[in-house]
Amino acid sequence: MRYAYGILLGAILTFVMFLGAAIIKILGLDWGVYSIWFFVSIGMAIVPPILAFFIRRHAFREVLIFEAGGFGLFSPLWLILFTDLSGDSWLVLFRDGIEGGLVGSGPGGGLVPVDISNVMLIPFLIFCIFIGIIFLRPSFITKYSVVGEITELRALKESAEPATREEPESAELPDLDEEDPIEKEMPEVRPPKATVDTMADLRGLLTELGTPEPTINLIFNSGIATTTDLVATSPEQLAALTGIDKRTAADLQMAVQKKVWFDGI
Repeated sequence: MRYAYGILLGAILTFVMFLGAAIIKILGLDWGVYSIWFFVSIGMAIVPPILAFFIRRHAFREVLIFEAGGFGLFSPLWLILFTDLSGDSWLVLFRDGIEGGLVGSGPGGGLVPVDISNVMLIPFLIFCIFIGIIFLRPSFITKYSVVGEITELRALKESAEPATREEPESAELPDLDEEDPIEKEMPEVRPPKATVDTMADLRGLLTELGTPEPTINLIFNSGIATTTDLVATSPEQLAALTGIDKRTAADLQMAVQKKVWFDGI
């Protein structure tokens, strides 16, 4: 649901911007009205990241990614649609570009219309779609939307490096006769090992369930770095390890188990 809201953010903002420009053109209003709407549209694009920065700072980068991806993916769509609805064929965009599409500063310091040629418009639209597809991928959002994610994963990589290099050559080999009986019965079964991928998967699962970012960080800081570890941890243990209340831990545990066990059924 959070992912859907993020996509809607960019889709709705660009829809309103291009709808306003199309209404101005249909009504035949002068260019001064369009220039005002141009700056209003810029303000509409700036407000959500600013609000996120002051209200939910941990989600600031996520809002930026969703907005940039939504602008990139939906702007070409709304531009073509509203150009056609305003009376001109959308093919005019690719033949003649946009007349007076931008607002610039004139020689005397006043505002003047700036044309966008088709030579610049076509590559820009292709670039926007490309950026939108990349930015709105769930894996991209999970990896780059959280501050400190790269550092966290790098530390996990370093801790996951083979420890045999640090062991002295004279280290005694374990006695094979003292092998764990469980390993004798199930030699192919190994406990889950924390890796960059398992940590990213766990973060993506928790984010999809709407878990607050501070709670996710508490879970990682407690040493839980795989989905299997989290499922196997009881609510009481989870509350003790992370410091969250037992009710929240129990609700989170149940949501994770339902997602892991029954997803897709």
